[in-house]
Amino acid sequence: MIEITDKVKCCGCTACFNICPQKCISMQSDTEGFLYPIVDKKQCVNCGLCEKVCPILNYKPIEEKTPAAYVIRTKNQNDLMQSTSGGFSTPLAQWFFSKGGSVWTASYDDNWNVVHREFTKDDVDFSKTRGSKYVQSYLGDTYTKIQDELKKGRWVCFIGTTCQVYGLKEFLKKDYENLITVDLVCHGTPSPKLWEKYIDFQTKKYNSRITDINFRNKTYGYHSGTMMLKFENGKKYTGSARVDYMLKSFFSEIASRPSCYNCKFKQLNRVSDYTVFDCWHMGELLGKKDDDRGYTNLLVHTDKGGELLKEIAAAYEIFQVDAEKAIALDGIMVRNSATPHKDRASFYTDLDAHEMDEHIQKYIKVTSKDRLLESIKGIAYKGGLMATLRKIKG
Repeated sequence: MIEITDKVKCCGCTACFNICPQKCISMQSDTEGFLYPIVDKKQCVNCGLCEKVCPILNYKPIEEKTPAAYVIRTKNQNDLMQSTSGGFSTPLAQWFFSKGGSVWTASYDDNWNVVHREFTKDDVDFSKTRGSKYVQSYLGDTYTKIQDELKKGRWVCFIGTTCQVYGLKEFLKKDYENLITVDLVCHGTPSPKLWEKYIDFQTKKYNSRITDINFRNKTYGYHSGTMMLKFENGKKYTGSARVDYMLKSFFSEIASRPSCYNCKFKQLNRVSDYTVFDCWHMGELLGKKDDDRGYTNLLVHTDKGGELLKEIAAAYEIFQVDAEKAIALDGIMVRNSATPHKDRASFYTDLDAHEMDEHIQKYIKVTSKDRLLESIKGIAYKGGLMATLRKIKG
């Protein structure tokens, strides 16, 4: 029977919840807003399956070998500009749709909660999957449903954080030729509770319902992305990590799940077919001028992944690069966990005591200088001076 006495040892992947034959495990939120498995001991028969599928309890290092590495981006300009970086996932998803398969990835529900859900060729809202979402997604019974699809022989693609992919693999306990997995190199995952507080704050501030969200909108180009919110009343908000309360919480490393600060899965080799992360240094990797529209670093871990990439390669600009060079320039989080902020514990203890703006000002203050620099950024972009400012900053 699984019992979480040390929260560092639970990544919230839901493998235990999905495997339980008695359905006596529920995923319940703690005071910080993160989900953990809770066992109904009266219903439990001590079969031990929950412990056998836990990716942390059963973690085994993978043999070190250098994966094939590419810098890649979609040729579809609309998909590219809606994506955080190079738009790798959309052409990949189209391949699965063409095979009558499905893609399971993080999206938004009607209340802007971040949830994993299934997409097929008939879904018109696949655009909601594009872009980063710096919140731990709700998985529910995703693993069980994926297993059902795989057993029917249907093609399935699962896209998630590294721990979510490991959790799925432990749950399945076998390789399926019709499954492709993509893990996202992450910086950590803030809690859904913090995200709900942020949404509530912005909704009240603009006195309107939110109609669109992009965590890393290419407002000032790829290298200067911002949180972008659109509202039903026609208003629009943009703010970079310098001033936006959600992005600042994420990048300051004050808001992540406890397990993110000692992540078991931070290594070069993964159980996934593909690993993706930002490509900030395409100029150095490719010897080309950076057009500031974004590229993605892609690591290919399996022969199956390599063969599929060949099939869909025509949809991308694609360049093979040295894996270690790409990681050295852009992939520090491939092997490294987040570093906990000194006030991380009190940040969540106090979360219910303040409004969002008061809370941020108490722990990770947005200064007058920050707001001034944010204003200058907008003026510089309109005046075509962003490249010059980046050189000065460098």
